[in-house]
Formats: sequence, C-alpha cells, structure tokens
Amino acid sequence: MAGDCTELHPLKSHRANDPPPPTDNPPPGDTPPADVTVMPGNTCAFYCAQIMMNCTGANTQYTSADECVSYCNGARWTPGTPGETENNTLACRIYHGGVPAMMMPGTHCPHAGPTGDGVCGSLMFRTNPPAMYRRVDRMGMPAVSTALISGNAASGQPNKNVYNDVTNRTEHMALVANMVTTLTGLHTALDRHLMAAGLSPCSMSETVGGLPACLGQEYAPGATVASLVVPDDAIVVNPAVAAGFPNGRRLQDPVIDVTLAVLLLNLRGSCGMGMCSATTLAGIPLNPGMNDRPFLTDFPYLAAPHAP
Repeated sequence: MAGDCTELHPLKSHRANDPPPPTDNPPPGDTPPADVTVMPGNTCAFYCAQIMMNCTGANTQYTSADECVSYCNGARWTPGTPGETENNTLACRIYHGGVPAMMMPGTHCPHAGPTGDGVCGSLMFRTNPPAMYRRVDRMGMPAVSTALISGNAASGQPNKNVYNDVTNRTEHMALVANMVTTLTGLHTALDRHLMAAGLSPCSMSETVGGLPACLGQEYAPGATVASLVVPDDAIVVNPAVAAGFPNGRRLQDPVIDVTLAVLLLNLRGSCGMGMCSATTLAGIPLNPGMNDRPFLTDFPYLAAPHAP
C-alpha cells in the first residue's frame, strides 16, 4: 500500500474451507418448544419455499426462490438432524425458518439465512500469511495473460505458465518484450480496420517516454497504459478518485472494451465526432452494454443464475 492507494492482487485459486459449526450456545429463545414439530422435507427446495414465505420485507434473506435454491445447492450444508437449533446445517436453517421465523422474524430469519448469523453457521476467514499460498493465475488486469502473453514451452518462448509463476519485478519485466511483440502483431492486423471504422490507432513504432506510443500514452493524467501491467499485473484502487475500471473494478464496468481502447487507440487522436478515450469502444458498445439481469444491491451482488 502506498499513500492512499490500496493494491488488490489477483485472486488465487484457493478457497477457504466451509465454515466450521459455531461453538457458542444458542441465544435465549432458540430452543424449540416441546409442541413445535419441524415440518418434513430436509431439502433445499423445502428450505427455500419456507424461508421465502416466512422471511419477507426487512427480513428477506434471498431475492428469489431461484437464488435461494442455487445458493443452498452450492453451499452443500450438512443435512443435520431435524429440529436442531444450532450448527452449520440445513436442518438448523429449516428449523429457524419455520415457526420461529413466523413468530419472531427479526431474530430467526438471519439464523435461517445463508450465513447462519452465528447460530446456524458463521463466516470464517483464513488468516494464513500470503507466503503460504502459490499463485496459479494472474488475472488482476484482464486480457494481459490471455492476449498479450504468447508462445509456449516447446518454442522456447515465454508462455502463460511462466507469466503466472513470476514472483518479482525482475522476472515480470523480462516478459515485457513478449507483450510488446504480441501487441505489435495485433496492430499490424487490426489498424486498417480501426481506421476504416473512423478510429485512430495508436503507434507501436513511435515512442512516448521511451516506450512504444501505445504503452507510453496516458489514459488518465499521470497514468500510462504501461503502468497497468508493469511492474505487476494488479488492480489498484485509489479512493481519492472516482471508482471504475481501471481504478478498481465494478461488476458493471465494461472491462474488455476499456482494455482494448487503451491498447489499440490513440487517446489523443480523433474517433468519429470526438477524441478517442478509454471509454470510446464501450460507448459503441463493442460488447453488450449491460448485464442481462440487474445486479443485486447487497451481497453477493451478482444476479441470480438462470434456472436450468
């Protein structure tokens, strides 16, 4: 971290284990009365039908039954024993989402929800030092590994595994020449098509600041295109300026359109009726302009998946 900027490195292909069952005793009032019988059907379908009916309004836990079933199937909670009031199980969630949720939704709906609210489970995060993990992919800045790292082990050229395995600036800088070669090839193939579309391609033969103009040009004041991938493939978040790729990455950001624009276009040239910019291709749009479903306003923010 430097100054006010927080650097977010690419996600590693490691996931924490499912959270262990909570060890705290259930809060007062969570013990089932003797006259309460848990309804049959220890399944995701029954669980979701019940929680969608009993937990509504401010106590809603899922935006739709489809989202609930998808989450439940993916969570793979232990079935548990019908009527149990604690532990990270489906049975615990079914109990709290039944009569208790009907009587006291503010207390029991969170217990029946996806996290379990510390009663039917809790969120646990690993605290292992980063050195214990091995990077298996570099995707902080999309399309770099996918499009700019070429070659393979048989040809003796840098390949994607080499790129994923580098651990320091020196090793990363050794791959820059490969990126430049690949980008030059892309411009050779695409520049005439860009010009035919009324767009101004940037130059890989002219230089800006000692770099090919496409990499030396600035996409924002003081920020060169090269700085997005050198010395590291990371997304940097500066809270002092507006959020939006490449300052962080929001779900709705047209990431690939922006990436292609800063790599292919002359950001001081003419594109149609105006100047080229990082958002030129997104304004067309080159790819779909929005998600096919609205994103959620709360965690997990992604829209519910399509039903099979």
